Amino acid sequence: MDKNTQLKIVTISYIISVVGSFIINYLKIKNIDFHGVVDAIKVSSILTFWWLFYFKIGWKIPILKKVLFRINLEGTWFGTYESCSIKENITYSGEIALRIKQDFLNVSIISFTDKFKNYSYSEELKYEEKSNMHELVYVYSQKENSISDRNSRNGASELKLILNNTNNTQKLEGDFWTSVGSRGVLKVTKISKKVVSSFEEAKKIYKQSGGKA
Repeated sequence: MDKNTQLKIVTISYIISVVGSFIINYLKIKNIDFHGVVDAIKVSSILTFWWLFYFKIGWKIPILKKVLFRINLEGTWFGTYESCSIKENITYSGEIALRIKQDFLNVSIISFTDKFKNYSYSEELKYEEKSNMHELVYVYSQKENSISDRNSRNGASELKLILNNTNNTQKLEGDFWTSVGSRGVLKVTKISKKVVSSFEEAKKIYKQSGGKA
């Protein structure tokens, strides 16, 4: 969900709580007085702050996350990619890091390699009830980390979340495509809850974790 949707949810909740408070107050005393208005504003304000808190932080807290469950992917992921250029018939491979930032309604992804940085601009976190599988789908814009290269590439990734409760690990695996005619496979493991800002920082955490991505 985007920020506009989030604002609508908060606004609608506010309006409903105000109207509901007025109705309850009227039924109790058959009149709407000043104190009733104040009470209505108090109730609606509490409701508004609750949802703002829940959407930003509360949904991650174990005791509260069951209210409206959403899988938490925020953090640093590290692994490998392998792609093939259809036109040139050349295979590329290397290490890659994903930096995922998330709240209840929004998720954003930046992926790093030693040469590229990709910014997501359209994201969807899906849940398939039949297969009990979470899937992260996003479209990204890619620019090389070189001031002499002005080429801009677009692509899309479709990754499935694999949970291993035995060793408590989370993995994202799936396919990606680019606008320059290449496609490939991406496999990453969550190595930290920390949100990094560079490939070097992610690789340092990966090495500190024992290099088991």
